[in-house]
Amino acid sequence: MYDLMLSPHARGTTVEQLHRLVEASGLVTTVQTSIGVDDTVSVIVEAAPRLAEDHDALSNGLVMSRVGMYRIVWGVVSHPGGSLAVLTPLPGYEGQSSDWIRHYMREVLDPVTALSGHGHRTGGGGNGTVTEEEFARAFREAYV
Repeated sequence: MYDLMLSPHARGTTVEQLHRLVEASGLVTTVQTSIGVDDTVSVIVEAAPRLAEDHDALSNGLVMSRVGMYRIVWGVVSHPGGSLAVLTPLPGYEGQSSDWIRHYMREVLDPVTALSGHGHRTGGGGNGTVTEEEFARAFREAYV
């Protein structure tokens, strides 16, 4: 596991919001692409279309998608070689049973991680760390 470090130039931006997500969550999915932000969003939504069905763009630059019994907070930022995305699942309400995790895996996690077979890097993480060293390195140079 690799620590996700926030560079000083990223403070107060969506990059910092993604960093906070990785710090606060026990489970995140990461995607690293060599394409722009808009194209990365399109690739992710094409892989997991339910992310676009019921969603709000939040004032902090992130997206809140409501998918059945759970929510996903996610965002995409630029880095010099392309884009970086972080997706974090959340239960729909406090004390919810864990049934929603199976749906999340089928509807979002598995399709998004399958992007690795299409020229993109995918990984995971949580609690301030990520599984991919290259993602952690690129995140230090991320910008909006």
